[in-house]
Amino acid sequence: MSRYLAAVIVLLCIFWGLRSKVNVYEYFLQGAKAGVIALWQILPAILGIFIAISLVRNSLVWGYIINKLAYLMNPLGIPQDTAALLLVRPFSGSASLAVLTQIFIAEGPDSQSGLIASTFMASTETVFYVVMTYLTSVQIKRSRHILPVTIVIQLIGLICTTFLWHLLA
Repeated sequence: MSRYLAAVIVLLCIFWGLRSKVNVYEYFLQGAKAGVIALWQILPAILGIFIAISLVRNSLVWGYIINKLAYLMNPLGIPQDTAALLLVRPFSGSASLAVLTQIFIAEGPDSQSGLIASTFMASTETVFYVVMTYLTSVQIKRSRHILPVTIVIQLIGLICTTFLWHLLA
């Protein structure tokens, strides 16, 4: 059933437009044009984020940062495995999924680290990607407090997730 849902929705929109005597094709072309323009506006921000992630991840600095962050997270009871996830999650969903998979392979999905990482992934967002995309698309130049607040929210999410799984375990 779900395979046909998108086709059914498109057909219903076409039917509704024809029934209302609206030029459906013309509106489709206008929407497609607006989508391409929006993509063209946000493409530099997206490309910059992916290049920065790749540069940091492939450098020696990455291991150093992970080790220092893990050292800071230990007193809070946060597993060392989630340090990489905490750094990658705000930037890239696919990279954080790769880190989550590495945690699953090393520790197992039902381990304390696996449960904390899974809950953290489900309760947080790729904030830099989303914020940069939205700010670029509406052409806001000064973001003020948006990024610091989103980083604090990510940290709160990880601390709450860890606390929850320590209570449940």
